[in-house]
Amino acid sequence: MFPLDQQDIDHIAPDCWQRITSLVGIALHTLGLEDTPLPRGLVAKALLVLKPAEAMARRLLYLMAPDLTVSSVKARASGRPVPVALDPGARQYGQATRFRFSEPLGHAPKNNGPRIRFFNEPLRPPKPAPQLPTSAPLLARIRALQAVIDNPEAHAKRVARWLARRRARGHPRPVSLAFLKVPGLARKCLLPEVKEDLAFLNEAAFYKANAPPD
Repeated sequence: MFPLDQQDIDHIAPDCWQRITSLVGIALHTLGLEDTPLPRGLVAKALLVLKPAEAMARRLLYLMAPDLTVSSVKARASGRPVPVALDPGARQYGQATRFRFSEPLGHAPKNNGPRIRFFNEPLRPPKPAPQLPTSAPLLARIRALQAVIDNPEAHAKRVARWLARRRARGHPRPVSLAFLKVPGLARKCLLPEVKEDLAFLNEAAFYKANAPPD
């Protein structure tokens, strides 16, 4: 763990955003610009670069975000849990997808035990053939990430206000980044330079989130 001051962040941010931009370019080259059906292998190939790019952007925004007091965003403390809708990056149906600031901790393990069937249990109808996913959701995520790349300072301020509201409401995860299970970092075929940058930003963000008070 290590601290980064504002001068450090100002120095590394341009190179990190350039790295994220290059990953977006790879994802777009993989998907194409049109909304078309995609083989599942192509979806996985696009996510291989999109997930770490999003994770890098979240950690960089968090490092860039200024420390705001609760009063500066007029956030009221409350014992009630924070609704998911308060996440500025929550999926907005019927609207443009916005970049998520939060990451899930991971899925619960699946139950792989045997399924017990009874002889008198009616047979289930055969499942319909799965339809190929389209590139629309991934293109929407790329557009949301590109909006962050185009104006990172404004999004860093949004992150700061969002974090202050979470702290004011006593959210159990005031910094909602999956530091121990970084999206995309465990992929073996991830480019070494991308893995190095993402691991660096994750360690710096983890330190900021857990640093002792001054």
